[in-house]
Amino acid sequence: MPVQILPSLIHRLLRLLPPEEAHKAGLKLVRFFKAGRPEPPEALQLKTWLGRLSPPIGLAAGFDKTGESVAYLARLGFGYLVAGSVTLYPKPGNRRPRVVRRSGEALVNAMGLPNPGIERFVENLLRSALRAGVPVVASVAGSESQEVIACYERLKGVVSGVEINLSSPSLRDAAAIWSEETFGQLAEMLASVKWGPVSLKIPPLAREELKSHVVKAVKIWADHGFEAITAVNTLPIDEPRLSTGFGGLSGRPLNAYMLETLRELRNIVGEGCEINAVGGIFTAEDALQAFRLGASTIQVYTAIVYRGPGLVREITTDLAKLLRELGAQSIEEIQP
Repeated sequence: MPVQILPSLIHRLLRLLPPEEAHKAGLKLVRFFKAGRPEPPEALQLKTWLGRLSPPIGLAAGFDKTGESVAYLARLGFGYLVAGSVTLYPKPGNRRPRVVRRSGEALVNAMGLPNPGIERFVENLLRSALRAGVPVVASVAGSESQEVIACYERLKGVVSGVEINLSSPSLRDAAAIWSEETFGQLAEMLASVKWGPVSLKIPPLAREELKSHVVKAVKIWADHGFEAITAVNTLPIDEPRLSTGFGGLSGRPLNAYMLETLRELRNIVGEGCEINAVGGIFTAEDALQAFRLGASTIQVYTAIVYRGPGLVREITTDLAKLLRELGAQSIEEIQP
């Protein structure tokens, strides 16, 4: 059997398992993926908030929740990886079922941020992050500013940057977290202890009751000189198959929400704050559209679940081809 066929076959077999079991099995199997990390075309090298990335394609938070697998996942061709989200103390997450597949290449999850807590997470990263060969970012979550700051400070010298996740449907009191007063205090506290690049992960600007709060928070974030915004997190929806009755929608249906958020963000943050686009990016055409709307990097997760471990290499190859067809020598030439 040709070597390149094996990962595709394994992926199809994993799809026969329930989604959470398939994910766990996939993380174990990726350790045996021996293919070397390819060198992307020069046109896909891009200077970003994490330095020069090649390619500017990242693994979104949630895929490696413990920080144990980043060295293996980097072999799939990523330019950087986001591990977590991690909280100050261990969390078991919600009871099962807590993730389901949905038609249209989508997932709905109510995982509840299961993670080993910051101390074990750091131990895992110290064993794996340096071997990744690309920048590793830690996603930090918490319902209290002090929790977020404690995690951020603990990660100094461990990772290349941090992504602050205040937009998970699993966090309590979202409106309170995003209020101008509470978020302003967090931004001040984070600025006072800042040791490296930071991105803020935001929800889709689709919920009117939250939109004005998030827009104000984005302005506060940019005004404090933080490096990036990650847009977007999952979209909260009802899902009776989950133990919670609701969860966060990811995958293809999220793409339109992500693109609309990108359009609004560029008018808010200007050029001083970069954007990481995440949400329904499955193809090079999807990636190209995000870059044209001002993204500096893209992130993928659900697309790997549906398209398999060859996804990043496929996007990289096809994106280089699209740039050539457009007569562009680099991604910078198509960005606004």
